[in-house]
Amino acid sequence: MVLIIITALFLSASIYLVLYQFRAQLFGAQETHLPAQMFVEDEPITALARTKTWLPLTARFKDWERRIPFPTAGLKRKLIRAGSPVGVLEFIAFKVLSLVFIPVVSLTLLSSNFPANIVLAGSLIIGFIIPEFWLNGKIKKRQHSIRKDLPNIIDLLNLCVSAGMDFMLAVNRVVRDLKPCELTHELAEVYRETQMGETRRAALKNFGWRVDMPEVHSFVRTLVQADRMGTPMSEALNLQAEEIRVKRFQTGESMALKAPIKLLFPLFAFILPVVMIIVGGPIILQFVRGGIQFGF
Repeated sequence: MVLIIITALFLSASIYLVLYQFRAQLFGAQETHLPAQMFVEDEPITALARTKTWLPLTARFKDWERRIPFPTAGLKRKLIRAGSPVGVLEFIAFKVLSLVFIPVVSLTLLSSNFPANIVLAGSLIIGFIIPEFWLNGKIKKRQHSIRKDLPNIIDLLNLCVSAGMDFMLAVNRVVRDLKPCELTHELAEVYRETQMGETRRAALKNFGWRVDMPEVHSFVRTLVQADRMGTPMSEALNLQAEEIRVKRFQTGESMALKAPIKLLFPLFAFILPVVMIIVGGPIILQFVRGGIQFGF
């Protein structure tokens, strides 16, 4: 009876969320921008500070995030590294729903074949891990996108700076003219912070803190040192782009060298048994039926 009530509640909440998402897509009220736009040279630059709201009720309890009894600093940092796909309350709600839904489904489907306590323990572990896997996947995907676009954008910044533009104006030009991506969103946030009164060094350090990648940390460190020592910015950008390309090439080489080792398990687990069955199956059948004669 308890399982039926929990399942009904979960299905009702799921239907409500689906209907809300459909209505939000129709009326365009789902995504909020803080601030919505910044106008530089009569052209808008959309800031990075945005959060998608998946659970509409949590938007009304945004001030309660500071009153959450357990620490959420690490969770907030991971969400920022992932590009803030959801808020803290949304992620906690997602984890709670996962901890409720997966045990209910597991007990409903597997309780007749396996002990209930084992099924419950395993489903709770899986329900706790699934949101973490989803968040880690978001972080890896975003970092891969930034790592892929970083050398080209550094070259464009170097081209603009070599042409006589200030570095922040070069950032503005690159963000304005390139196709939107994760890195251009981050650079738009850097420019927005400088326009709001933040120093360039602080904005770049915040950029490195948000992304938290070795390549970005090296890029930020190079720019900060060039600004402090008075080194030409174009020379620093050129060296940084070359260094990142070398690291990306070395990473590709290491991944290519690891590929044969990673192929061993699927080869022995899936391909080799099939080949053995195809090649040795007829021989074994003939041997069992006595059709094979050995002549000496």
